[in-house]
Amino acid sequence: MYEMLFSVSLYLIDSILSGVYTWGFLEGKYRKKAVLTAWGAVCFIVQTAVFELLCGNASLDKLEGIILNIGILLLMQSVFYKKDIPKQFFAVFSFLAGREIVRNIVMVLSILFGDFSQPVLDYFLAGGVINTLEKSQFFGTVYATVFTISCLSLYTLLLSVYLHLINKMFVKKNYFLQTQETIFLILPCAAVLCISIILKLIMISVENGMTIFVYDTIPATKFWIPVICFLLLSTIIANVVLFQKLVQYSEETGKCAMLENQARHMQKEIAEIQDIYTDMRGLRHDMRSHLAGIAALVRNSAGLENKELESYIGKMEETVSRLDFSCQTGNPITDIIIHQKGQEAKKKQIQFWVDFACPPKLSIDVYDIAVILNNALENAIEACSRAEGERQIKLRSYVKGSLFFIEVENDFQRDIMMDKETGLPISSKEDGTQHGIGMSNIQRCAKKYRGDIDIVVSDTDGRKKFSLMVMMNGKMERHGISHPK
Repeated sequence: MYEMLFSVSLYLIDSILSGVYTWGFLEGKYRKKAVLTAWGAVCFIVQTAVFELLCGNASLDKLEGIILNIGILLLMQSVFYKKDIPKQFFAVFSFLAGREIVRNIVMVLSILFGDFSQPVLDYFLAGGVINTLEKSQFFGTVYATVFTISCLSLYTLLLSVYLHLINKMFVKKNYFLQTQETIFLILPCAAVLCISIILKLIMISVENGMTIFVYDTIPATKFWIPVICFLLLSTIIANVVLFQKLVQYSEETGKCAMLENQARHMQKEIAEIQDIYTDMRGLRHDMRSHLAGIAALVRNSAGLENKELESYIGKMEETVSRLDFSCQTGNPITDIIIHQKGQEAKKKQIQFWVDFACPPKLSIDVYDIAVILNNALENAIEACSRAEGERQIKLRSYVKGSLFFIEVENDFQRDIMMDKETGLPISSKEDGTQHGIGMSNIQRCAKKYRGDIDIVVSDTDGRKKFSLMVMMNGKMERHGISHPK
């Protein structure tokens, strides 16, 4: 009775935990509540029918039972979740490996529970507390109930903690696993399953028609088997952590390479534009001098003012003045970037307000400032172009002591999702490989100068604002503090 109830309770716990665990890795075809409810019910019914009614509980401990479980879970994943074969296999193998090892731990601890409860039973018998058949049956019922509830509670706790740690450590759930990476993750789980099978084979033996537990012949196994089991669970968790670190390192290396390429490309382009910028300044000066000379010559020759001629020359001067950059930041590189982004915003009918100046007293590489401005303004223009109604971008900078601050504020419309790992906004671009690269480059430049970024999202009267503040720490060349403008 209690053995049957214990097995059915295990199936129920496994069904619930496997559903919640699998949802953390795979994308469901239906709503979460519907999937979890259907998964739990189907998994419980199938396991009870197959292992308890058809095969018998003993088959669950054999290799055939584990293989059958793998097949059942994979089949259910194909029904309730979208196709992602690498993660499907990892979810199944990691769950079954944890389940088998936790069962071994609970089995040993249940034996220890029996060893500790035996003196209590002897005490009651010796004291005459249990002196009738009714009392003996009552005590047996209480003992069996407490034993069953304790084992099930411990099993649920240990398996839940293990699955929670795997889910928590596996941060890059959107990462598409390659074949080699899938094998890297599954091999430890497969090894743990094999060790679990071996442990079950050596735990119980039959000699002269009597069942003998290995704990009785080798008492030290009551200590070493739980220790080994905990180490095996830790190995799976550590393997997941190692894999995540490798993925993060690979992504960071790729981002560094992209940032370096972006900086080199920007340096090349800016160097070319800077030469044009220098030539334009000389050309503006010469053209204004020529226009002034022509106007004076015409006036002296005609001997009187000619309104039509003056209007024509005025329009020529206005045309020449367009060659000037509206924003003078103190550095031609940032002048070019802000002018270019301002023209782009103007084409998209976005108001562009600028109060920016390069910090002359701080040893901050202007190319790093250029990377920040280029990425921040590009993101701002992209977000503003999707918004409706009045749209505005504000750019300002100021210096406080040795700290240089850049603020970019823009309107936006779509909801912003933050990456739990990096704390940065998740890009809405379809190309997943470019996911958040711009903001990551901004943060990387800031940290290069012992700084960081701060993001504030506000919603006032239905108008959403995205504010990015970048702080960089530059060594002062001479004393003095510039106050915010």
